Amino acid sequence: MNKKALIDSDVILDIALARSPFLENSRLVLVLAETTGVLGFVTPICIANVHYFLRKAADDAKARFFLSRILTYLTVIPVDHPIVAEALKSDFGDFEDALQHDAAVRNGCDSIITRNTGDYKKSKLPVYTPDEFVCLYCL
Repeated sequence: MNKKALIDSDVILDIALARSPFLENSRLVLVLAETTGVLGFVTPICIANVHYFLRKAADDAKARFFLSRILTYLTVIPVDHPIVAEALKSDFGDFEDALQHDAAVRNGCDSIITRNTGDYKKSKLPVYTPDEFVCLYCL
């Protein structure tokens, strides 16, 4: 069974910054993407956000190295003109979340994985925390 899941920036940052207590299940989301039928996706927005925080926490070279490693397991999906136009019309409270959501929908994702599920109350897709996703997939 393949699942196509958009993985939000906070999940990637949990791994990169070893944020406790979120690290383990966020890491397991990527393990599922690496070893099972889960197809993990990110947007360029996620990559830019993660790079920004990692560059501040460490340096540019380490941020780029980490992102290069992550992209061996995850695929970047586009955020193009139609996605931006749709996000501008959405009733999401946060425009960035609207962009992420509309990119996921347009690219055939089945779900969104984020720790900030409240940001996606208007989602057309199921939204899971890493904990919920790991439990659902592994059952």
